[in-house]
This record gives sequence, C-alpha cells and structure tokens, in this order.
Amino acid sequence: MKCLFIINPSAGTKTIQKKLDQIIGQMILKKLVSTIDVFYTEKKDDAYQYCLKLKDDDYDFVVSVGGDGTVNEIINGFIENHLQTPLAILPGGTVNDFANHLHLPRDTDDFIQMIEDFQTMKVDIGKVNEHYFANVIAGGMFSDISFQVSKNDKERFGPLAYYISGIRQLPTQLHTSLHLKITADDQTFEEDAKLFIITNTSQVGGFKDITPHANVQDGQLDLLIIKNCSTTDLISLFKDYKLNSHEKSPFITYVQAKELTIECDKDIIYDVDGEKGTTFPIHVSVKKQSLCVIIPHHFNYQGESL
Repeated sequence: MKCLFIINPSAGTKTIQKKLDQIIGQMILKKLVSTIDVFYTEKKDDAYQYCLKLKDDDYDFVVSVGGDGTVNEIINGFIENHLQTPLAILPGGTVNDFANHLHLPRDTDDFIQMIEDFQTMKVDIGKVNEHYFANVIAGGMFSDISFQVSKNDKERFGPLAYYISGIRQLPTQLHTSLHLKITADDQTFEEDAKLFIITNTSQVGGFKDITPHANVQDGQLDLLIIKNCSTTDLISLFKDYKLNSHEKSPFITYVQAKELTIECDKDIIYDVDGEKGTTFPIHVSVKKQSLCVIIPHHFNYQGESL
C-alpha cells in the first residue's frame, strides 16, 4: 500500500515527532505499506491546496498529523476534490474534538493496530457558506477564545491555556448578548442568546456530550443555543451539563436539522473548527457520509467505544 503523511510542524512537538518516527518505522517493519511520502505544511492552507492536487489512485490512505485546523484543511481539500481515499487522523493538536469523538488512538501501538485492521466508515461533513467543517461552528460567549491564545501558551499549557484566557475575560464574556434569527429546515424562530453551537459530533472544546444526540452518520447537524440568562442561571446550567440533563433546561434550545440559516444582529467572529468565520448570515448544510475515515475496530456506529 502507498501512504501519504500530511504533517503540521507546529503540532510537531518532540513527543509527536518521536511517535511519528516509531509509527513510520513500524509500518515499514510490518510491511503495512510499500511507499510512504511526507508533506510538511509551512503556512495556512498548504494542506488544503495539496489535497486539491491529489487523485484517488495516488495513495491507499492519507494520514493527517495535527490538530482540528489541520484536519479541517485536509477535509476541505478532500471534499472539493471529491476524493474517496481513506483518511487516518493522528491527533497532534491541543483539543482534537473530531478525533476524540471517533476515539482515534494517540498511542503508537494502537495507531498501528488501527492501520493494520483498516476498518473504515463514511462520516458526515458540514458546510458553512462555501467552507466545509468536520466538527463545530460556534458563536458568542467564549467562542473566540481560541483566537486569542498564543501558540507559545498552547505549547506550554495545552488545553489549560484556553481556560486561563477564559477566566481573564470572564466579566466581558458573561455580558455577551446576541439576537439570532434562525431557520432550521422548515421552522423559523428568533432567540436572544449568549452562545450558539452547530455540531457534527457531540464534543466541543474538549467537553463531551455538549450536543448529546449528535451522530456523524445521521445526515443531520445539531444546533444548541444558550439563551440570554443571568450568571446564576449559567451556573445552574453548568450543573445540569455535569448531570447530562442540560438539553432539558429552560435556558437551552436544541434542534436537529439538515439545513440551518442564522442571522445575527452583531458582526461577531465565529469559530469554524478553530478557524475564523466572519460573515453573516450563515447558511449551514450537511454532506451525508461524504468522507471516508479509518477508525479503530472497537468503534461502533453510534459514536461510542465498545
């Protein structure tokens, strides 16, 4: 088999580089591959542009090494180029929501076993305006934190860097207020909100089961809105989340739909898989089971590990 590694060096800490050396060495020793090519990204959109040039018979599978942003670039290239080549993901970023939802291994031996088993599944991919996303769109309270954390802080503190930044901005973030007009398939409604999240998986920002009914094969996206409420109500809502009962809260609106349109009264920056999105209204749709992903053999089709 022929394999291509697309590597984001900014995610390439010494630990990741050592792991890569071990993985490539094991793949060769076990004769899982006959040819390995490596492409290192140097700037934004390098992975995306490279994938636009690939053909399905170039490689038997492609490995993404990096965080959610790297995966996002590769997926955009794959979908636009109509590639059906299976994609393996080696998580190397700070959060890795999409990879974690699929229970993709970080451990060297487990990753090699996944390649050896070569079990694949087709997953849904979201589309916002003309851009594709694997995991999430988020706008409002705390959704722009990832753009304000420096690369050095991410490397030094990992996910903790986001929490530190969030605490620093807590007073400002808690006063977030958006007026949204939403069309979800055939229903239209308005909401005063602190935050909206549109997900393909159930995991956002390292938090599990934010949208508990999300499924990467159901052809639907999950919209969760935190309504305008007091700080006390937000604390109560967080407690509900810890008990996995937040979707029933009076401060939550939860909708599943194949298509969504959102208008906002403020020109806010929203998050698309860790990248900036800045244009409203946003039109969001889903391309059902349009990406082929290599998954562990113990992963079932409801997004849970067996």
